[in-house]
Amino acid sequence: MKKLGAFILIVFISITLSVVYGVAHDFITSKISPEFYTKLTFFNFGILDDYEREFNGNWTFALVWVGFFSTWWFGLLIGIVLGIFGLKYSDGQIMLNKSLKSLLIVIGIAILFGFVGFGIAELFPSEIITNYDFPFEIEHKTEFNKVAKIHNFSYFGGIVGLIIGTLNQIKNWW
Repeated sequence: MKKLGAFILIVFISITLSVVYGVAHDFITSKISPEFYTKLTFFNFGILDDYEREFNGNWTFALVWVGFFSTWWFGLLIGIVLGIFGLKYSDGQIMLNKSLKSLLIVIGIAILFGFVGFGIAELFPSEIITNYDFPFEIEHKTEFNKVAKIHNFSYFGGIVGLIIGTLNQIKNWW
């Protein structure tokens, strides 16, 4: 396999796995706080055009939409970074194998951080997120904050995972 082909495949697989993670993540967290989606996220992604409007659309489609558009770009970033660092390997097949192992590290760390965010929200519930001056009323503040923490920790985990995955690529050069 040529390195260019491996690079393109790494980017494609990275985007695909990131989107699958994002959609699954949104399906799970929407069970914790549907309000996080109906009052904030759906508006942010153009599914609703007014904070006060009731959501009467297709819930599954809306979550897939949000999951896709909130993660594809991060998958692109991960794929490009891991692909670039994978170019140092001697051939495309080794590049693909080593980069995909690093990609699994990135996703695993993002998942782990999401669970850490959930644990912290369970152990130390706060209303710091819902104390912002939102243009809408939040009825279930604890759950809303919990989902906000899970999302924030997951993105942070993706960044930490990308750093560790990249270091894993560098470690495997020798």
